[in-house]
Amino acid sequence: MRCRFLFQADLGDPISSIYVNDLGCMTGSMLGKVLLFSFEDHQVEILSAFSDEGVRGLYLDQDIAYATLTDACKGWQRSPPHLHAASMNFRSLDKKNTQSVRSVLQRGSSACVLFPISSTVVDIPKQEHHHRALKLFDFGSASEVAPCDWDGETLLIVDRSRVPGPPIYRLVQLERNEYMEVQNLPQANLVTLIKIWGQNSLACVVESSLFIYDFKRREIKVTMNGHSAEILALDAQDPEILATLAKDACVKLWSGRTGACLQTVKIPEASYFLGYPYHLCVCGHRVLASADEGVFLVELDQSPEAP
Repeated sequence: MRCRFLFQADLGDPISSIYVNDLGCMTGSMLGKVLLFSFEDHQVEILSAFSDEGVRGLYLDQDIAYATLTDACKGWQRSPPHLHAASMNFRSLDKKNTQSVRSVLQRGSSACVLFPISSTVVDIPKQEHHHRALKLFDFGSASEVAPCDWDGETLLIVDRSRVPGPPIYRLVQLERNEYMEVQNLPQANLVTLIKIWGQNSLACVVESSLFIYDFKRREIKVTMNGHSAEILALDAQDPEILATLAKDACVKLWSGRTGACLQTVKIPEASYFLGYPYHLCVCGHRVLASADEGVFLVELDQSPEAP
């Protein structure tokens, strides 16, 4: 195993997004800084030093490195000298729309752009978009309702309007404009992180534990205990393996089917005291994690395999 400190976070400009695949790593900050590390030349390159908007999502393909901001997506050539290669302004996708973007969620190459009374799904590398019927305003006010995850097809929304009762989670299939309310979610008022995992499940974090909830059968499928500190970040992109990052800089890789811990990694010199939202991204044998200092890359001896 090898661990390296890859990207430094500037004071007052925390990391807001990270991404890793077989080509390289990217990181973005709240003040719009975008950095690229290629596995070919092993050099850190600054693609953007500053922007008026924070980075909401990142994606890297064979030719272009993409950064999704609140109102737009920008691209740079992956090879030096990293010239601008693509750009898309979200507000211009619908000429009738005069409202500002309320929220952007991204997983992989797919971004979900949410306006108060409209929504659009964007294929980042293809620069294609499709308008959807979802109106976030129909679910409640911005102070009560917020999107919390997107898997490329389904949007997860949390509704905190029923205070002092627990929050309500809703799943919206955007293409069909169908939604369902998640019923009987255990400890719903204590959940700190939640992501869509697989076809019928949610990965939920409560303090130092992770559990998989089957929202169709309305039951917990498996619970994963083993962290000795609070879980701060969760990666649920892989269909078999989940990853968690705890406050003690410990990363665990889990089999989402059996709940078995496949590997535990301690990131040396990483600290978590500033209380920022932290991020975790896993691809094969590479683990990318943000911390107060910046972003660390851990390269395992081999890719974990779920039993």
